[in-house]
Amino acid sequence: MPQAPYDQLHIYEISGDARPGAAGLGPGYLGLWLEGDTSFLFFAQPAEEAMAGLLVRQPGLKLSARHHLTYEQWQGGLALEPLLLPGLAVLPAWSREEPPAGSLVLRLDPGLVFGNGLHPTTRHCLELLLLRAQEGPLGQVLDLGCGTGILGLAARLLGAEAVLLADLNPLCVSTTRRNAEINALDVEVAEGQAQDFLARPAQVVLANVHMEVQERLLADPGLLAGKRDLILSGVMRSQRGRLEDRLRLLGYAIVQRREAEQTWFSLWARQGGR
Repeated sequence: MPQAPYDQLHIYEISGDARPGAAGLGPGYLGLWLEGDTSFLFFAQPAEEAMAGLLVRQPGLKLSARHHLTYEQWQGGLALEPLLLPGLAVLPAWSREEPPAGSLVLRLDPGLVFGNGLHPTTRHCLELLLLRAQEGPLGQVLDLGCGTGILGLAARLLGAEAVLLADLNPLCVSTTRRNAEINALDVEVAEGQAQDFLARPAQVVLANVHMEVQERLLADPGLLAGKRDLILSGVMRSQRGRLEDRLRLLGYAIVQRREAEQTWFSLWARQGGR
């Protein structure tokens, strides 16, 4: 299979929000990952001159560190390869591999964002989404903390009538938009806090996010009205009980669970039970 169109990554770690000055950083610039008050700027080659110019334009920024990684190292050592599930094939956008006959095909370019389908939390969410889709129409879907867009785009491919994908990180938003274009899928993509979009009408909510974000999503029962199915992941063993207790208090029953490496937990919860 052809290799990913990324190889060496040169990453500049900046204290502060570098988004205002990140435009025009040259052809080797790949994108910006925002983590709290820290910006990580990615380049395909060393970019000392471009970074010096950025620091002049935004004097409040400070270069904290430089990192040099291979693309595979950045993706946690997971080489990009096809993910084949019953009825759905997730293929790297550049792959020439033929999917199994009869499978829906989602072509994905994760770029610099995590969420290529190979991590167990992503794979388990896709498995649970496929099971939910077998029961009937998905209706309107929210993918909160969308990353590469893999879950929400799969939902649209599976027939969801409308999908909103949202993420706080601008790099995730641009990557999701690119993957929607690759697959010619009509979806809405927005930047912002996951909980800020929970008021939108939906029958299915997808959220593969950290526990603290899960808690914010479940804080206001009124925002969950009409949201019959929740497919949640990203929580660890020590957090699972707290998450399930909160769901029960909100009137949800656990339909199915998934576990990987006795560490990662994913679940499908339904309002009012089965």
